[in-house]
Amino acid sequence: MILTKLQSIDPNILFYDTTNHIIQSSAEGFAIKAYTSLEEDEGTAPPPPPPRDLFVKYVEPKKYSHKVWADLKRTVHYTRTEVRFYNEILPLLKTKVKDGWPICPTVYLAEYELDGLLLPEDHNEEQFLGIANILSNGTSTQSCTCLEEPKYDESDTSVLDGKYGILVMDNLKEVNNCFQTSPLESNMAQQSVKALAKFHAIAFQNHEILTTVSSRLCRFGGSYHLKNRNPKEMQHLEKAFDDFMQCIGPQAPLGFFDDTMLQNLGKRVYHAAEFISQELSPSPSEPFATIVHGDYKAMNIFFPMEDKVLTGSITTSPTPFLIDFASTGVGLGVSDLAMHIAHAISCDDLDNGMEERLFHHYYDTLQNALPHSLKNVYSKKDAWRHYKFATVDYFRFILGRQWKGVTMQVFEKRCKDTNFGMVNRCTRAALHFVKRADVYLREIEEEMQQPRNY
Repeated sequence: MILTKLQSIDPNILFYDTTNHIIQSSAEGFAIKAYTSLEEDEGTAPPPPPPRDLFVKYVEPKKYSHKVWADLKRTVHYTRTEVRFYNEILPLLKTKVKDGWPICPTVYLAEYELDGLLLPEDHNEEQFLGIANILSNGTSTQSCTCLEEPKYDESDTSVLDGKYGILVMDNLKEVNNCFQTSPLESNMAQQSVKALAKFHAIAFQNHEILTTVSSRLCRFGGSYHLKNRNPKEMQHLEKAFDDFMQCIGPQAPLGFFDDTMLQNLGKRVYHAAEFISQELSPSPSEPFATIVHGDYKAMNIFFPMEDKVLTGSITTSPTPFLIDFASTGVGLGVSDLAMHIAHAISCDDLDNGMEERLFHHYYDTLQNALPHSLKNVYSKKDAWRHYKFATVDYFRFILGRQWKGVTMQVFEKRCKDTNFGMVNRCTRAALHFVKRADVYLREIEEEMQQPRNY
């Protein structure tokens, strides 16, 4: 499969070597060297051309048939979303970039074959949910052209046969001399937040682009968005936090969990989740809406390496490359920022005020990047309020998805895995996150008690 796809972008490719094989929970990655000629005998002229350094991302749903459809559907949907981003949305965004920033690596191929697993092209995910409810209620669907839930089990996965998604792009580490790291040092965090703000500014309140993003990618941007999650995660919130207090509590400072409201944080997050999610879910035409990356963790950012001196310190060029647009959609930009700060910033930096500094840097960069007609339409007060909502919203995701049944052994196992966020690797970072979520949620709860103006 991979060789055939490589030859579709360059018929001269004869074979390839895999230099790194990355296996994740719902995709595989291959760093490869693609050769366009066979090695000749020594002394033969001219010398063969150097191999092409490429990266292939490959999703084969059949390999994940152990997942229930509610979870596999998300994998399939994200696969389609990322292919569509590169083919349909990226060209629109690039027309708005004024400084030549490429946004992401050069992509040579983005395609999928998922017929029979997802809705027809003219239906979005919201319509799918509505159709699913009709089916479950037994209402007639004769007028609907929709898909039933695919049926598969360990003995029969034929419905998944031949389904795939594939991306072929430049290997940023080799072609652009880039690196990844986590957590991010202060200077790199500044650059990652700058890149994020520039990305958000491109489509900020651009109704035309956002309407296309909404219909072709994720209506609700973000892998963490409440509408994109398995509803069972919400059911775990209260118990997950009780387990967290029991298992991680001994690592907390004395008296950390004495406050009754903090002890009930899981229950409080559950009751506020819908209210918070609604505040963070603008339509394409609503104020402050933009395109959100949806999974802005440190390992989805590549920093170009300009120089590495003997001390080992690294300086980076102004704007990094971004990857992994599988859950890109419409939302508020600060949702990406809240995830990024929880995911990529060290405890020491958070203790020293890094959260506030990065928020201000993000906001100032966003304002500078916006066209004159849009400057200051989004006040810093509104952005800070939304950021606090987004922080609690991301805490809801971490609590229900990542902290269910968590133990010290789990934290120790994740400690050196840079794909996990700091709040899943470091108990200090987790406790810091708990404290911030509690403080911000108290403000939100006060707001929830106030009458709403419609």
